[in-house]
Amino acid sequence: MKTIGWILLVLGSLSSLGALTAGHSIFGPVFFIAVGLMLINKSNNDKKD
Repeated sequence: MKTIGWILLVLGSLSSLGALTAGHSIFGPVFFIAVGLMLINKSNNDKKD
């Protein structure tokens, strides 16, 4: 789950950079960044328990 979170975070950030330079909406890439951060946070919290 942590690996998928990192992949989504990287792809979302690269996609948001592309959307910003082209002048498109960044709603989709920000969604994938948020999902990636949520997955990383969830996997880190599972390690503590």
